[in-house]
Amino acid sequence: MKIKVLLVCVLVCLCMAGCVNTASVIDPSATMPPEPTATPEPTPIPTPTPYATELDMADLSSAYDELGVLISTADHFEQYVTFRNIQVYEQYEDTFMDAIAVNEYPDTLVCAVDIIFYDEEKNVIADSHAHTRDGQYVLRLQPGDNAIYATIDTDMSLTDKEFVLEFNDGLDVLPE
Repeated sequence: MKIKVLLVCVLVCLCMAGCVNTASVIDPSATMPPEPTATPEPTPIPTPTPYATELDMADLSSAYDELGVLISTADHFEQYVTFRNIQVYEQYEDTFMDAIAVNEYPDTLVCAVDIIFYDEEKNVIADSHAHTRDGQYVLRLQPGDNAIYATIDTDMSLTDKEFVLEFNDGLDVLPE
């Protein structure tokens, strides 16, 4: 009799443990509709008054950086940034990248970095922007080691795929 009661208790505990679902679900009927925002009135004259600035490449070719190296191209400061300890891993069905960006320039460099994954035929299968601990996609790399991260949205496993870290074309690597 005691064995039957013990067996029933164990089966009830196992059944209850298997019925727990901790996944989050968004209920559209319970969410609040967005509040309407007022549309701003257009102004006939832009404020502040725009002014033109010209950056002549001839001026850059005669300039030197803080280390005394001639600045001859727009991507000159990329040579001072390297990446190490790059880890791509999956956790809870999401894919992440952690890396260290090393700034060897004596001043803070501002840039944006993308991680791009390729398949065997060299087609892009996933990409993402690297960001700092506080979520900023515009990286302010202090001299020395800087931790960067990325969350890659994909439905496939990327840990065995080829990838590259590239500077974003929309933002040049420049001193702050």
